[in-house]
Amino acid sequence: MNEHLEPVGVVGAGWVGLVTAACFAELGHEVVARDILPEKVEALARGEVAIHEPGLEDLLRRNAERITFTTEMSELLDKARLLFVCVDTPPTYSGDADLSRVRAVVADLPAESGHVLVMKSTVPAGTGESIRRDMPELAYVSCPEFLKEGTAVEDFMHPDRVVIGADPGDEAGADAVAALYGRLGGEILRTDVASAEMIKLASNAFLATKISFINEIANVCEEVGADVGEVARGMGLDTRIGPSFLRPGIGYGGSCFPKDVSALKMLAELYQDSGNSPIHRQP
Repeated sequence: MNEHLEPVGVVGAGWVGLVTAACFAELGHEVVARDILPEKVEALARGEVAIHEPGLEDLLRRNAERITFTTEMSELLDKARLLFVCVDTPPTYSGDADLSRVRAVVADLPAESGHVLVMKSTVPAGTGESIRRDMPELAYVSCPEFLKEGTAVEDFMHPDRVVIGADPGDEAGADAVAALYGRLGGEILRTDVASAEMIKLASNAFLATKISFINEIANVCEEVGADVGEVARGMGLDTRIGPSFLRPGIGYGGSCFPKDVSALKMLAELYQDSGNSPIHRQP
């Protein structure tokens, strides 16, 4: 292992996990990436990448000597202290996030091992608190991803911001994560775990809102004879609004926006129904 750079463990070799592993390796870190599918691990070890993401295959090929792919959690635990969880959290039938893969990862971790669990998977607010409650000796850091399909490598290497959430007692783990990202130049926002979890959900919900909004404006423009492109351009010149995501089209989709909007809605309804919402509290 490189004596000067912290080794990195990545749990989940899907889109987020592969980008995370490849980019940390590009920065000079030794990386161990684990996935539960033997055929995927074997293909990646041969240099075969099934995911199309510009620049990803080149990074993996260039840094092949720094990246080890495995199905064994023990190999990950032996070689890395920082464990980035990058498993998917698909929507359930009710619209909430399915955390079964996250729970499976946590179940494989020893409670008193000195490892730091770094959650990059998108999870509802309160997930970190629940994990810490079940495993109080496990250091936990929330570090949500903000990667866009098609520009994920660029987004990782040149981030707008890096959000790092940690609660009292886990500051050392958060410091270690901040040190990994410190060379990339983006603003590092240190906060508590629940706020970090909410930043991810709120960000995606807001972007989905902008897409839905401009599509509704396009309908009005069509009725009144206005050019929605010019309307969007005029709106976007206002620095309070900005031009991003103000392009009318078929609406939002993909793997993140629909499930994150739904998860945020379910989360809000849960707290309102339980009486824990601020709007239900008596002064």
